[in-house]
Amino acid sequence: MRSAWWITTCLLAVCLGVPASAAAYEKDDFLAPEGKARIVFIQNQRVDRKMTFTVFESDRRCVAEVGGREAQVLDVFPGPYIFYVQGYNDTRRIELFPMAGRTYFIRLHTVTKPMGAVPEVTLVRRESEEHMRLRVSLEGALVTQSRDNEKCYARPLKERENRTNRRLNEANGDWKNGDDAYRDKYTLIERDGLTRQDIALF
Repeated sequence: MRSAWWITTCLLAVCLGVPASAAAYEKDDFLAPEGKARIVFIQNQRVDRKMTFTVFESDRRCVAEVGGREAQVLDVFPGPYIFYVQGYNDTRRIELFPMAGRTYFIRLHTVTKPMGAVPEVTLVRRESEEHMRLRVSLEGALVTQSRDNEKCYARPLKERENRTNRRLNEANGDWKNGDDAYRDKYTLIERDGLTRQDIALF
């Protein structure tokens, strides 16, 4: 069934003279620039296309707003980072230790639970099952740059300060009260990043 859909999509693209959605990105889009690491926030599930995730730092400034079917790119210098990812009313704290020359992928999506759709953050580790599925996760994604979003990047969040403080306190509380397995789930270390050779195999 999937192969039939793919063939139909490609034929339509050729006949209409438009690119197939699966070709919305090039491998080079994910290569880290010289001296920096590249972080890619992926929100690409069709079911989440009307949802927006907001990534911000502890200074309450926005880092990225990822909505629709995007793969949003953020280039950073090496060093530890703490980000907070908000979807609906849930906020997750994540920690990253990026290495120059490597690319780190973070999936922003929902999971279905008895109470309904719940936002989740999945960190992609090198040579993990999520790494093997990256091509599927990225299929049809529109690559954008977080710094191009003038309404978000480096600006204060568009909400009352006390609400942002509550989000920070809850996320930090979950981090502090969680066990080692919880903190590991939301941490990416240097070797988790994909090398240029890894990306060439997409």
